[in-house]
Amino acid sequence: MIITPYTVITLFIAVLTGIIAVILFVSSSRVYLGLDGGASDTGRTEAENRSYLLLLLAKVVLYAKLLSWPLLYVTLQSYVPYLPGSMCIFGVTQAQPALSGVIQILKPLSFLLIGGWLLLNRLDRTTETAPLFRRKILFLSLVSILVAAESGAEVAYLVGFESQADVGCCTTVFDLPDRKTALLSSSILGEGYGPYLLPLYYLSNLTLVGLLGLAYRRLSGPGGRAAGVLGAAAVFSLLNSAVTAVAAFEKIAPEVMDLPYHHCIYCMWQYAPDSALATAFAIIGNFSPLWAVLIMLTGRHPETSGHLQRYAANLCFLGIITIGASLAMVTVHLLF
Repeated sequence: MIITPYTVITLFIAVLTGIIAVILFVSSSRVYLGLDGGASDTGRTEAENRSYLLLLLAKVVLYAKLLSWPLLYVTLQSYVPYLPGSMCIFGVTQAQPALSGVIQILKPLSFLLIGGWLLLNRLDRTTETAPLFRRKILFLSLVSILVAAESGAEVAYLVGFESQADVGCCTTVFDLPDRKTALLSSSILGEGYGPYLLPLYYLSNLTLVGLLGLAYRRLSGPGGRAAGVLGAAAVFSLLNSAVTAVAAFEKIAPEVMDLPYHHCIYCMWQYAPDSALATAFAIIGNFSPLWAVLIMLTGRHPETSGHLQRYAANLCFLGIITIGASLAMVTVHLLF
């Protein structure tokens, strides 16, 4: 095990949130099963009042888990000097590649669902009779399972590091001609994909911004009907995420670092720390339409109709701002 100040903080959060997530799952499941589906609005409100501490604890734990994603990468960055052969976070992940892969799948999934639950909970609290109480308790029990699994994997991952482990350098993966991002780009754009990848990156992101802008306009107008556009934006955000990731490895990272043959975004975060913020903005921007669709699907009720449209519109606006900020930061790096 490698012990740094970040290890202590990350382990503490992982252990604490993992234990509380199990408690939340048991408690929320009991509340859900004990609540009659045909209960009156008053009954639901009384049940929510009795579960106030449960919901307050859930909010604290889930906000902590949202912050644990960037904190994990900060922790892995602190391990670089202790692992022979590593130049950046990627090298550190090669010490336990299987477990690292599992965590890097669970983290974004957890980020998405936790954000969805927090939005649903906030939407429900804007009403007088808590009509979404039963849904959010069920949602909480499902999210708690994921949080507990992620926390357990994170603890096992951090405890399992050995300071004498010899790992491979990122150049052995990202700088080879047959690297995955290069093969993917050439299969779609052809062997001479280089000049087309950045224009595709800008076109893809601006298209998503346009879809979000259209959805925002419709949601803010009379009637607030934007299901089709919002669904298209959510689906397109998945494609845009892939395009952005490939462009980041293939074109953006080499340009930012001024190293034409080095295609590692983890090294880019070291060379230009503000590029990590641009990456975070891109992630939030691509998650925004997914959150909007999630809240539209789970938050429908006559009592929430007005607030629901506003929440979805605000999420679209958030996506426009964060993707725009990410594009602006990347453009400044590429030009200067």
